[in-house]
Amino acid sequence: MSKLILFGTGRGADVAFRFLNRDSDHQVCGFSTDRKYIERDTFRDLPVVAFEDVERRFPPDKYKFLILLGYQGMNGLRAQKYLAAKAKGYGFISYVNSQFYRAEELNIGENCFILDNQSISLDVKIGNNVVMWSSNHIGDLSTIGDHSWLASHVTVAADVNVQPYCFLGIGATVGNKLTLGQRTFVGANSLVASNTEENSVHVSSASEPVDLDSGAFMRVMMAKGKL
Repeated sequence: MSKLILFGTGRGADVAFRFLNRDSDHQVCGFSTDRKYIERDTFRDLPVVAFEDVERRFPPDKYKFLILLGYQGMNGLRAQKYLAAKAKGYGFISYVNSQFYRAEELNIGENCFILDNQSISLDVKIGNNVVMWSSNHIGDLSTIGDHSWLASHVTVAADVNVQPYCFLGIGATVGNKLTLGQRTFVGANSLVASNTEENSVHVSSASEPVDLDSGAFMRVMMAKGKL
């Protein structure tokens, strides 16, 4: 068990607090954020301390950090705060939800936040400061690089190298034996079938509405034997 400080007082910190309280033996002792963003002295009935001098109230030899921020700036903000806390001498925990099957112990870095219902195969490596929301599949021999974000229902096939700072949106699929260059953005429901360049964007077109109301459309499809 570790005594923890969570970064921020927004949605990420609140989500982390609730999952940690229900599904870990770690003790959340307080929150910390940049002084200019502090609007109240407590959050979730725990103290909020300015990050600029957090080590005075919560010294690094007694407390660890978990920093759950979003993917702003292609995960750059979360990486910045993670590295700033590391420079202050803090260690980090990683939270891995208990509700998924593990064929073997995960090879995982620090300051990761991995939610429920994952399918993670053999010989997978997950770097530092990685966020994986619910219900993703990571194939064997694949690597998820530092500071990356995987939304829900992402499929990463076997022997894939997701380099640092990547973002994979809901339902994205990455084929076998590929490399995603650093800061690749893969949009929701997009298929990546070849290697990607650094800072590249891969987005599928949104579906266009059919010029029929839904009842008429179903009647047409049934008449054609499609439903």
